[in-house]
Amino acid sequence: MKKMIMVLAIVCSHSVFAACPSNSKTIFNCTTTNNKVIQVCDSVNTIYYSFGKVNTTPELAISIPRNKVTTYQWEGIGRYENYAINIQNGKTIYRVNESLDKMTHQRTAGVEVSSNEKLLATVECATNKKVISKLQGINLRPEM
Repeated sequence: MKKMIMVLAIVCSHSVFAACPSNSKTIFNCTTTNNKVIQVCDSVNTIYYSFGKVNTTPELAISIPRNKVTTYQWEGIGRYENYAINIQNGKTIYRVNESLDKMTHQRTAGVEVSSNEKLLATVECATNKKVISKLQGINLRPEM
């Protein structure tokens, strides 16, 4: 009996990394070079952003009204095909992005964190792991 209780306590002590509600769809998900997850989900009225280690509560989980999130969509010119969404939390902006170098076919993705127009951090998705990205063509306000 004691062994069963200990196992249940261990299983219940960790929550699964799932910051998005079940009625939303994943528009971005990747594992970073530091084995953390960047996840963005879209529901009818809300965008959800989360960041943290797998199998733990996210270090950061934000929900923002959809009309407050902006996007950058590649205009078809230049070597780099870029797409991004900008999620603002107070003065901090999380710019989730993906890029394709059209000459080398190298893809990159990740998040840039800035505050007061100063870049604070860049977190890259691991290139050897799957990236889910549905940023291209997303119907959000264009960034200014």
